[in-house]
Amino acid sequence: MKTNLRGDWLVTFVAVVEAGSFTLAAQRLHRTQSAVSMQIQQLETAANHQLLIRDRTGVVPTAAGEQLLRHARKVSEAMSDAAHVFDNADVAAGILRVGIPEEYAGTALPKLLSQFQRRQPRVQLQVTCASSDQLARGLKANTLDLGVLVEDRGYREGKPLLYDPTLWVMSGTFELPADGELPLVLFDQQCWWRQWALDRVQETGAPWRIAYTSGSIFGVAAAISAGLGIGVLGQSTLPGNAVVVPAGTGLPTLPGSHLILHVVNPEAPGASEMADRIEEHFK
Repeated sequence: MKTNLRGDWLVTFVAVVEAGSFTLAAQRLHRTQSAVSMQIQQLETAANHQLLIRDRTGVVPTAAGEQLLRHARKVSEAMSDAAHVFDNADVAAGILRVGIPEEYAGTALPKLLSQFQRRQPRVQLQVTCASSDQLARGLKANTLDLGVLVEDRGYREGKPLLYDPTLWVMSGTFELPADGELPLVLFDQQCWWRQWALDRVQETGAPWRIAYTSGSIFGVAAAISAGLGIGVLGQSTLPGNAVVVPAGTGLPTLPGSHLILHVVNPEAPGASEMADRIEEHFK
């Protein structure tokens, strides 16, 4: 028997999986939680399979749900594109210069570029992936039209996208020294996280040494993964084998950071569309 699955059910299914919550999915879709739950029930009835379960991390897809998810995402993207067909009657053309922090280049960037390209095919993207300090200089010098920056709690401009807790982390196989110097994996002097970390370690009075320094988040993450020491990273950028340093070390809590969207040239081709895609992604 042929199974008929409605497009709006699949859109809701994708939203719940990506949000990991019926409540957050309802907010994202601007619907009530009961309406979202009803659509998922209708989808599961039509599919004759349980598609979602709850575990300690939230709502996750079952094996059957995983099979459906890749098809549902295609339908969801197609429906979103269809809804914007007449939004872009005058399709922009030209160059759009975008800055993305390097720590998000491998996660956020591919999806953003794919969505943007479908809706603004005539815009040529020039994307810079670098540290937030470098991107900030590009925005100030007007060599970037818009950019996303990781900033401390003292930010004054731009649109906040998310708050990212800052954590002391180490490899799951790393053994903290029972006594002696605590090996630190740090960013170079251009990063304010370095001074945060050093100031907090000094507050404890414990001996320490710098075991590794890098100007790249990938370099710091790789050193932590390799077990060279403990370091400071944002929760959203932790490597797969990283664990939080046990509270027994006495290291004090670090202030988190904010991901902020800055648009300095809103008239640039496709700037508004890119800003919308960035906001939607991080929402």
